Amino acid sequence: LLPDANVALISVAGHYAFEPARQALEDGCHVMMFSDNVSLEQELELKTLARGRGLLVMGPDCGTTILNGAPLAFSNRIPPGPVAVVGASGTGIQELTSQIARLGSGITHAIGLGGRDLSEGIGGISAGMALDFVARDDASRIIAFVSKPPAPAVDELTAQSLLRERRATPQSGWRRAVYTLTAHTLNPGQSPEDRRRQELIARASVPVRGCYRIAVISLKGG
Repeated sequence: LLPDANVALISVAGHYAFEPARQALEDGCHVMMFSDNVSLEQELELKTLARGRGLLVMGPDCGTTILNGAPLAFSNRIPPGPVAVVGASGTGIQELTSQIARLGSGITHAIGLGGRDLSEGIGGISAGMALDFVARDDASRIIAFVSKPPAPAVDELTAQSLLRERRATPQSGWRRAVYTLTAHTLNPGQSPEDRRRQELIARASVPVRGCYRIAVISLKGG
């Protein structure tokens, strides 16, 4: 029905959810599974298939996801901003994104994983894929991860994914051309000019506290 679609939302009884989810993955779509009561074995099979194809399975029992500003299932409309949220708790994602909006900022994406993704049986497959996805998104400058306590082995995985150093993406010149032409797989880093510009932007973005007298001279009226 939508030949250009790249995300499939599955919302049927859990007994029937596996087959349409697998078909969507085979067709090259990311999958959000609102359905619950999907077996652990089926979840593992779907997420293993998705990882092999470079796709993401959000769920099962994923009630909240926001992709590029588009709210799916039980999600709020949040303004755009620099924060990417990944989480295995729908209510946690809703609370965090709402607070981000209340404080005057916004998000790029809020990706739900499903409540069992961080269990030992699944091993954080979707968590790793989602963290890698937002880390490669130039617009996502801050990554927030929210969940219930994960299995110990998965806790180490997600911490490493969040804390490992990531090379900043180039913004101009031949470095940007290489980064674009290789579909973001080769990142030569930022040039000295790019780094200098980012430093100036960061300095200009710092809020100025207190009261100051500022003289302004302009040759143009209005």
